[in-house]
Amino acid sequence: MKKITLLFLFLTLTFTVSAQFPVDLDAGIPTGWAVFGGDDGAGSTVTWGQGNFTSGTGYMFCGYDGSGPTEDWFVSPATSITTTNSELSFSEQNPYGAAYDPSTMSVRVSTTSQTDISTFVVESTASATEVFANGGRAVNLAAYEGQTIYIAWVLEQNDTDGWVISNLALNNQNATAPNVAENLAPADGATDVAVAASNMAVAISWDAPSTGDPATGYEIHWGSVSGALNVIGTTTSTAINVTGTSYNTTIYWKIVPVNAGGAATGAVEMSFTTMADPSLSTDKNAIEGFKLFPTVVQKELNYTSTDKVEVITIFNILGQKVYTSTPDAKNASVDISALQSGVYSVQVKVAGASGSYKIIKE
Repeated sequence: MKKITLLFLFLTLTFTVSAQFPVDLDAGIPTGWAVFGGDDGAGSTVTWGQGNFTSGTGYMFCGYDGSGPTEDWFVSPATSITTTNSELSFSEQNPYGAAYDPSTMSVRVSTTSQTDISTFVVESTASATEVFANGGRAVNLAAYEGQTIYIAWVLEQNDTDGWVISNLALNNQNATAPNVAENLAPADGATDVAVAASNMAVAISWDAPSTGDPATGYEIHWGSVSGALNVIGTTTSTAINVTGTSYNTTIYWKIVPVNAGGAATGAVEMSFTTMADPSLSTDKNAIEGFKLFPTVVQKELNYTSTDKVEVITIFNILGQKVYTSTPDAKNASVDISALQSGVYSVQVKVAGASGSYKIIKE
């Protein structure tokens, strides 16, 4: 599970405005849509007019060139694909029939740009003759589930031609809001939750909803007062580190999955309390003449003792034994680089006496 670090003190939220289908072309080019000529520098002009060649409404996408191949583009704003089996459908006509073949009328998709034509991938193509004969088509966009895309209608031509498109629809775009996240950690009411000393970060994680329409993001609600949480950011990950926390502090939080259908309802506020400042704590049952260092460990844990150390055992925060040895030595090092980051208890037996010490593994 990949983790990212979220610095909530400096996080700003961004919102993406998506195109909404069905699209009404009766009043002209919708706000946010792009219309432009192609990339050959031949002076192509894209013109729009009401669909005089159809019995219905719609707009005609035309190109006038006469000096060589060119492309004319009609491109949607950012469009969220949030459910499976998403399918683009539209009506189309070539008012000139096969007379101006070979014109090609394609549907293309980019995941990065509305205007950089080099980023678009052709998902459907038809000749002018096919468009004239068929009157419409459907394009499967299921491969882009969970992504934001730009959809382009592109007329490629080597002479004057026209393309009338109408009734633009994207089936299944308007998803139902997702269900709540599952298996959140730390558990509600957890205490002594580890804080990384290097950046004062707490690790949180959750699972995506196992039922319902998928989430495309997760809002992190966070605060120090119950019932007064703030959204500190939105992520697509399900495991993050939230920095800027403090020792011995109770944090209230919840995760709210979101998609184009809205935000999950029923997300429950949870809480946990972070560990005490290790620099202020006193180890329990310390053994006279024995020293364990450093308190915050990256790789090697060292100890010195006036008597030989008989047994050294390390337990994680759940009480599980993760290391044990019988060194029979006064001075030695223990390699704990393989242990996960967190708080550990080190139990030591020296000359019949037992001691317990707390360390933090970074």
